[in-house]
Amino acid sequence: MVPESPEGTRGTRMTPTLEEPAPLGDPPVSVCIPTWNRAGMVGDAIRSALAQTYRNLEVLVVDNASTDGTAEVVASFRDPRLRYVRNDRNLGLFGNCNRCIELAQGKYLHILHSDDTIPPEFTATCVRFLEEHHEVAFTFTGAEVEARGTVLPLDYAQKTEIYPEPEGFRRILRDRNVVICPSVVARREVFLSHGGFSLEYPYASDLALWLQISRSHAVAFLHGTRIRYRQGPHSESHRLLFASARGYLDMLRIYLAVGEDLGPEREQFAGEMNAALERFAGDCLYAAWSRGEEMQRVPPSFLASVGRAALTLAAGGPLSSRFHRLGLRAMLFLLPMAYRVPGLRRFASPLRPNQKSLY
Repeated sequence: MVPESPEGTRGTRMTPTLEEPAPLGDPPVSVCIPTWNRAGMVGDAIRSALAQTYRNLEVLVVDNASTDGTAEVVASFRDPRLRYVRNDRNLGLFGNCNRCIELAQGKYLHILHSDDTIPPEFTATCVRFLEEHHEVAFTFTGAEVEARGTVLPLDYAQKTEIYPEPEGFRRILRDRNVVICPSVVARREVFLSHGGFSLEYPYASDLALWLQISRSHAVAFLHGTRIRYRQGPHSESHRLLFASARGYLDMLRIYLAVGEDLGPEREQFAGEMNAALERFAGDCLYAAWSRGEEMQRVPPSFLASVGRAALTLAAGGPLSSRFHRLGLRAMLFLLPMAYRVPGLRRFASPLRPNQKSLY
């Protein structure tokens, strides 16, 4: 076991080995790996971070009071760039991410999830771009999504693009799967100036932060490199989108807060807000129909009501958008009744799109 420190966390540096010195002039980078009870996966994340071609980095593992063998897995690595800190209590998903930001020593910060990995050139590619484009607050990339034994490549764009403010804000609102959280490399000062991740949203705080940053800063999608992104029952996304409805409540509250924060400017972003709310209502409809039995004590009618609440926040728009919302309202109203008819559910289930792994 790792000894307890006076500050209430347990931490150690790994035994040093000979490493190539970092090139002079390369800014320091912190690859932070927040983790909780992922002893079977965290080693892969650490290995991929230490294998980066970019040399001037630290790999910071922040253990959120794990009860498995995470500490022993980290201790098996012998590299002076690796630092391990153990929280004396569980801070929650985004509380632990904020702990990473607090402890990180780099100019640039990459929060790599402990079940994901990065290719060797990933850090160098992102840092080089940020050094050349000082107006960009953070970069994000595509992913190779690993789920159910298959790998699906996912790229937001077909080329590298910079989105000046507030274009990134518009895109993150309007489109699906824009920013994949563990692909983000950001300036640490940007994280700090925006207060890190809000603890009001235990599932979707990353979305709230990307929206906040992109409204006032340029952001960039980098084509040509991807993270390896694992999905499955082990993940927080699965726990909060399949086993409970908390993730959907987070999303609704974020859209409500965005509308309030925009104030008089909301009219300028009405199209993007409507697109976000309509997409979210459709997600609620799909989840109510397909995931109701998996969620603990959450009837489909509850998810349907969340979807209907989202649609009340949408306003105006072209006729096609209004008809779309009308159709969604009707389906969300009828779904709870249809769900109680087993024969109807069996008949309709094959018509459902197979999106279950793409949460």
